[in-house]
Amino acid sequence: MKILAIQDTTPGMMIVRITQQNGPVKIRKSGLITSASMIQGLIEMGVQEVEIDPEQTVEICADDAQQSVSTPTQALLRGQFDTQARKTDAAINEQFNRSLFLPTVNALPNWWQRAVRPAALYVLIGFGGLASGYVLAKLPGWYSQITAPVPVVRHPVSVPPQQAAESLQASLNSNPVAQDKPVPADISGSTEQIEPLANSAAVSNADVVQPAVESNENIINAEPDDNVSVSPELMARFNKVLSDLEKEDSGEEPVPAAPKVTVHDDIKRIDQLPARLLTRLPAMDFSAHMYATIPRDRWVRVNGQDKTEGDWIDDRVQIVNIEAQRVILRFEGELFAMTALTDW
Repeated sequence: MKILAIQDTTPGMMIVRITQQNGPVKIRKSGLITSASMIQGLIEMGVQEVEIDPEQTVEICADDAQQSVSTPTQALLRGQFDTQARKTDAAINEQFNRSLFLPTVNALPNWWQRAVRPAALYVLIGFGGLASGYVLAKLPGWYSQITAPVPVVRHPVSVPPQQAAESLQASLNSNPVAQDKPVPADISGSTEQIEPLANSAAVSNADVVQPAVESNENIINAEPDDNVSVSPELMARFNKVLSDLEKEDSGEEPVPAAPKVTVHDDIKRIDQLPARLLTRLPAMDFSAHMYATIPRDRWVRVNGQDKTEGDWIDDRVQIVNIEAQRVILRFEGELFAMTALTDW
């Protein structure tokens, strides 16, 4: 027997046992080494030394490489004649193939790219739509401003008195009717007459414009008429609401002045009535209780019927008063109280 390292073994040797190995699993292998791939497999499994039997060692012949014969069509399909494709495949390295099918973590999009980029795209589209709508809405107004005629501005020009007198004299000379009338020889007098005429025309124009302005100012700044007739009842209600609002702002609860709520503190409870009355009282089942500050809005539902203050229950018990937490009743001249939503 001979102990050899696993790297020194060759195909054809007979392994008797494994003397040294590395790994948690113990391998008990014995047999003939048939190929170099078997030796590589033992090395990968952690085998370090083996014991062989030299007498049982045999010689294993290597298989001749079989030459495969392919037709031109098969060679064409395999790309044997495509030299450009082979050059391209040779130029592509392993890292390119790995990145093509298995991208690295750095190539994956971040969370902000998945969230912010679509949101920014939507905001940009919305802003573009709003801007387009605004431009389309304002376009007719802009077009009308561009095509509108330019306003003509007229400035008043003051005429000297001498020039005004000359123009008046020329008009009198050209008018035959005016020639029949005597023309004053003093030109200064004519100028004095022309100036009042011009001034009167200016004053008249100012008078024409001024009432319109004053009328507009009167309409805009018109003060309300104090002689407005308001009913005293409406004014009293308005003042009461204002006082209640002021009390609410100051933290005080508004106390209604009317109607007055009558609270009976000296009324007996129904269980305090004498036995002679309790035995004759009719059945009473209160299923609803509505209290309001206005007496006509108070009501209770007893024995399935809605009753208000002053009504009778089975024509024997009268409802005297409906309070917030109880009902005051009268039976055979005796007043007593029942708690709201109770029965007897």
